[in-house]
Amino acid sequence: MDASRALAAIADEDLAPLDVQADLAASIDGQEITVEAAAGRIHVAVPAVAVGATLVRRVRDVLPGAARVLAAADLTLVVRVRGRIVAVLGAEAQPGRLGRRLDAPVQVSADGALTAAVREALSTL
Repeated sequence: MDASRALAAIADEDLAPLDVQADLAASIDGQEITVEAAAGRIHVAVPAVAVGATLVRRVRDVLPGAARVLAAADLTLVVRVRGRIVAVLGAEAQPGRLGRRLDAPVQVSADGALTAAVREALSTL
């Protein structure tokens, strides 16, 4: 079974609300990403726009299914790039056009992504 179908099967289950506790760091292309979770919210901090783009490319095939699993478990994942919220997945997401197209609880903030990109560009001046 591929990851997308496995996630769909999990999302279809009656998942009790989960409480996730986490404090970890991971690395993508030598850049540190931090993950902190408490009380049903998972916060992912990405240091740069390019790292965020790499992360999206790596998870895009399972993103809708993962968002559905998060919602079914009453969890919310908040992704920030350079301190700006760029995406919300799961229980608290308010899907826009992309989320509706994916038929998944995915909310993307174009304003957040643009602000993160501008901050990054200005920091290199």
